[in-house]
Amino acid sequence: MSLRHLLVLAGLCLPTHFACAQTPDYTVRPDRVFLLNLTDTGDHLVAVGERGVVLRADHGATRWDSVRTPTTRTLSGVAFANATRGIAVGHGGTLLRTDDGGQSWQAVDAEQRIIVGAGVAALGAGRMAAWGAFGLYLLSTDDGMTWERRSVLDEDFDRHISQIIALTNGDWLLVGESGTLARSGDRGETWQALESPYAGSLFGALQLQGGGLLVYGMRGNLWYSADDGQTWAQRQTGTTFAFNGAIQQRNGRVLLLGNSGLLLASDDQGQSFKALPSTHASLAHALDKGDGTLVAVGDRGVVPLAAHKGQE
Repeated sequence: MSLRHLLVLAGLCLPTHFACAQTPDYTVRPDRVFLLNLTDTGDHLVAVGERGVVLRADHGATRWDSVRTPTTRTLSGVAFANATRGIAVGHGGTLLRTDDGGQSWQAVDAEQRIIVGAGVAALGAGRMAAWGAFGLYLLSTDDGMTWERRSVLDEDFDRHISQIIALTNGDWLLVGESGTLARSGDRGETWQALESPYAGSLFGALQLQGGGLLVYGMRGNLWYSADDGQTWAQRQTGTTFAFNGAIQQRNGRVLLLGNSGLLLASDDQGQSFKALPSTHASLAHALDKGDGTLVAVGDRGVVPLAAHKGQE
């Protein structure tokens, strides 16, 4: 199964045996599970994925321990406000909270349930945002204890939201379906539309060390802005595969993670990209381990990217 089917945020459910299987009460091998998101709590790495699976590891990512959760739904988003308090969200209205760094999880009731294909971000100062299909956007002001539905752009907004990222100036950037681009200067309380260079679905965004912005999405589309999203220039990628994630390593190299093992790199701050050897896995997210290597997650579980250090 391609990551595209899960990350496109199109409101599609997983097959019945994924949603209704018994909650895992056994050790989950990190290379034998479909993982959709990965974050660094400050103390540990936490990954989430199919059947409510949560995996934890130290920063070396050499051993991953599976954690039992109160859901069998696929988890597609995870974020931590600090080293102990975190939220995981997923299909079928799943919203989980941890107060011990991801060692245990409790279900959170929310008046407005998140629809399939969701994400979550910690916005700072006790604020967290969670989102899903058809414009559903929830905001918490108490580190995920309670949630309230808010509008994005206007009451009629019904586009699928893909990702919300922090910008270096303190603002937040939202990307989504139909080329949706929006900015918030008040930690997700309100959003203002930006002119988009693309009418198709955007799956993510990345701000580079030099301040430039990348947005990426379906059919290999990649765009760069040097002026905080006011104007955009398309970057050639040589592919029609979807991009699911992006990361800039500490050494400055930018990596784009795509379907079917696609991996592109830029060593000139997003001005040009070249293909690297296939990862043989569709990847969703990656983190820099701090030693020049990365750990990623995708349709083959945890995938080390030890070879991609910027010397190719």
